Amino acid sequence: MRKGFSFFIVFIFSFFVAKTQNIEYARNCVNELTSKKYNGRGYVEDGSNRAASFLFDEFLKYSTDKPYNQSFSFPVNTFPGKMNVVVNGRNLVPGQDYIIGTACPTIKGEFKIYSINKSNYNKIPTDLNNQFVLFDTTGSNGEIDKEFIKRFQLANKTAGYIQIEEKKLTWSVNSVQKFPVVYILRKALPAKPSKIKLQVDAQLINYTAKNVIGQIEGKIADTCIFITAHYDHLGQMGKKTYFPGGNDNASGTSMLLNLMQYFAIKENKPTYTLVFIAFAGEEAGLLGSEYYTNHPTKDLKKIKFLLNLDLMGTGDDGIMVVNGSFFEKEFLMMEKINSDLKLLTTVGKRGKAQNSDHYYFTEKGVPSFFLYTTGGRTAYHDIYDDGPGLPLTKFKEVFTLISTFIKTIY
Repeated sequence: MRKGFSFFIVFIFSFFVAKTQNIEYARNCVNELTSKKYNGRGYVEDGSNRAASFLFDEFLKYSTDKPYNQSFSFPVNTFPGKMNVVVNGRNLVPGQDYIIGTACPTIKGEFKIYSINKSNYNKIPTDLNNQFVLFDTTGSNGEIDKEFIKRFQLANKTAGYIQIEEKKLTWSVNSVQKFPVVYILRKALPAKPSKIKLQVDAQLINYTAKNVIGQIEGKIADTCIFITAHYDHLGQMGKKTYFPGGNDNASGTSMLLNLMQYFAIKENKPTYTLVFIAFAGEEAGLLGSEYYTNHPTKDLKKIKFLLNLDLMGTGDDGIMVVNGSFFEKEFLMMEKINSDLKLLTTVGKRGKAQNSDHYYFTEKGVPSFFLYTTGGRTAYHDIYDDGPGLPLTKFKEVFTLISTFIKTIY
């Protein structure tokens, strides 16, 4: 093929992709955000703010006006140092075999293990002060449930606790330190555990995070459509183990960036101004969006609609619309777009829910949808939710659905 003709074909293809959805850009964004250099986009080594800097630079490429950061602070428990757990002489692997309770303080030492199970839960000795208590719920018919464990922990002073997890380990974020808890997968736990040796370095800090905000000015400048996604994740547990947060929520952040890239093109200029916000602090309790709604940079009454994007990495079974049954007119519009363009197998709907960053906007009277894909990969809040393994199964179709909805809602 002649060099000039080849260049022409590549140019035409690139031009077409730039005007629609850029899956290569999406994949690069996901892989970037889930890479080790951001430490799980949490608080160890300032991972969240380093991810914010990357997003700020991306916003600079596409925003009509210069993007800006909105800072806010909150307490958070972190694990920046040593992380070792040994049971009966067996070294356990963090993230794979166990996770530390998010409210765990610093602890170091070797302790006996006292097991509470179906045979002895109603005759527990009173002096367990220097022991780790292991809760085994096998065959207890609900007697040793979460409420039992909670009541026991509040009523007793022990060295710490072990809770057995049957299927998977799911981590989160906490703003306090209480008592040591180790969650261990049953298959990783030695038979008849009698002794635990551990060192956990914890640090409760006051962290200043950043919402990253940009916009693309529309033909009608003073009315807005908000497109939001949280970019933070769980961060790091010890010096080596981090939680990549591919589906949750590098995928939603990537979708936001793709939409910004698309609407920044002159031919795609929106009717209403599009405001893009990458929120921090979602995993710590929707803190970034709560802060924004209490300190808005735009009049909330001028927001025509808000689309919050989370868990955009699959779509085998379609997409779910939180608030879909609350804003029926807009849901039917989205459902029709999907049907007409034959994009996804289903567009499901739910009522109101306090499960992502749309929530505080809804509570302030802003009409909002929270969209997330369903089916396929199940990795969530664990070390396996990486970037390279995220399929982005229906990413193009979801992009088409959202971008068309933004145009149609005019």
